[in-house]
Amino acid sequence: MSASEEELIGHSYTRARRHPLVIGKLPGAGRLPGGPYTITQVMTMVVTFGLLVMTKDLWAHFGAMNFILMALIPWGLAWVLRYARLDGRDPARAVRSLLIYSSTPAQGRLAGKPQRVARPRLATATCTVRVRSAERPAPAAAAASRPEPKTGLQALLASLDEQ
Repeated sequence: MSASEEELIGHSYTRARRHPLVIGKLPGAGRLPGGPYTITQVMTMVVTFGLLVMTKDLWAHFGAMNFILMALIPWGLAWVLRYARLDGRDPARAVRSLLIYSSTPAQGRLAGKPQRVARPRLATATCTVRVRSAERPAPAAAAASRPEPKTGLQALLASLDEQ
């Protein structure tokens, strides 16, 4: 197989090399029940448990079942978050990126500051038009009156005037 006919194959190992920070390994080489847990799952369990404790007067009318609900609801939400993926990321990181995207200025940032696009302004300019007379002096007379050009640019400008 020649070099022009060989098939190129690309591989991406990015997803395999990403290891989320997890909590769940105990010092005695044991694991937490249902673990290991990501930081998103732990934060979900803590926040949900806190909300359930603060709103206990609204929902806690089941006797001993209240304690089971206070354990199962946060754990169940964390378990659901283990398998929830938005664009290949866990929901907390997806929400974070949405917040960053929505708070970014429309023109972007330059050196950490919002980029400001200047308003369009009307450009004003002047143009000078020189009208030459229809009569041209004889070439010999013109050459006699003009000094000899010293540089290539002066020679070019002199040739343009003669045309």
